[in-house]
Amino acid sequence: METTNDKPFLTYEQQIDKLIDKGLTITDRNAAINLLKKHSYFALISGYKNPFKTKHGTYKPHTSLDDIYSLYIFDDTLRTIILRNILKVEKHIKSLISYSFCKIYGEDQQHYLDATKYNYSRANQSDINDLIGRLSKIASDPKDYSYIRHQLKQHGNIPLWVMMKALTLGTVSKFYSYLPQSIQANVSIEFDYVTENELVRMLDLLARVRNVCAHNERLYNYRYNKGAINDTYIHQFLNIPKQKVQYSKGKQDLFAVIIVLKYLLGHDEFSQFINDIDLALETLFHSTKQLQRPQMYRYMGFPVRWIEIKDSPLGQDEAVDKPAV
Repeated sequence: METTNDKPFLTYEQQIDKLIDKGLTITDRNAAINLLKKHSYFALISGYKNPFKTKHGTYKPHTSLDDIYSLYIFDDTLRTIILRNILKVEKHIKSLISYSFCKIYGEDQQHYLDATKYNYSRANQSDINDLIGRLSKIASDPKDYSYIRHQLKQHGNIPLWVMMKALTLGTVSKFYSYLPQSIQANVSIEFDYVTENELVRMLDLLARVRNVCAHNERLYNYRYNKGAINDTYIHQFLNIPKQKVQYSKGKQDLFAVIIVLKYLLGHDEFSQFINDIDLALETLFHSTKQLQRPQMYRYMGFPVRWIEIKDSPLGQDEAVDKPAV
């Protein structure tokens, strides 16, 4: 069956002409072509043009390719900042899970490969079989992991704390969600005001955002389509308005990721994290006048007072116990 391609191949010169026809200002065609060669039309233009376009499909007056590139660079910086901090949580969580699991069951790999060690009220048999299959594949064929090969050769056994290093955050998130409630609680207790059920959702969100960052996908207007994080004291503290019964921001958007990291990072780590994001935003607003602060906050799900999350309490008790500064 013959198909019609509604996006035919265009040379770099034709791509530039197309952008100019839609009202985009391009003062240096050679520089513009070099940008398209380096980043591609799809990644740069298709990915970041929307905030600069009118409802009629043309670009807003005085919008240039540099404006789009500024947003592209901001998003790249944002991915770097968020991935760096998710990795800190990932290392912490892997350490806590392996310690809590091995404290109960010991270090023999047969235990985390045993389906009876998991909680079937939180997963079905096929989910648990799939997880064990992933773990077994790494244990039986660790050609990509020299440290696992060494452990297997020297000791004939791969303790969970060694296996954890080879697991993606997505797999670790599933592993945690299938664990018995008692082990989950021993992990979640390390984080103030976070229950085991809340940590399940938080880790799932971070795993998905980690993949976005790792694959260089657009992040600034991220939406968590699987659900929403639980209401937190931070939503209340920042006076985030509600739409019907749900908070309008910080539930399924990028600010939800910021809230999760508030609960899972150390205080100093989180303060630096917020400073880094604030600096990236200021750099963006300095580099383009075509994006206004309220507009970007709306895309990112950031409330007006978002910066106050840096020093906000995590819970009501903390807010009462700690004197105002």
